[in-house]
Amino acid sequence: MADVHNITSLDDTWQPGDVVLDADGNLRMRSEHPLFVWDYPDEGSTRSQFGGPRIPDGGLEDHDVPRPLVLLVRNGQAVSGRAVEG
Repeated sequence: MADVHNITSLDDTWQPGDVVLDADGNLRMRSEHPLFVWDYPDEGSTRSQFGGPRIPDGGLEDHDVPRPLVLLVRNGQAVSGRAVEG
């Protein structure tokens, strides 16, 4: 797992549309909702019909997603070792 990034802080490093693997092995997606900042992943694509990242509505509060989190997808593409910028 050296090629993926572990982000454990609760700051604004996360971007809407990020797909992560939580400590329990569940996939989660970052939303833009002010309270429900995480959501369950869609069965479809990580990209919207217009080509940008698909941003979910939000269904989970931040404390409902167990840490640490491993970033898997950003901007609709696998991160594959890319640096995470805030």
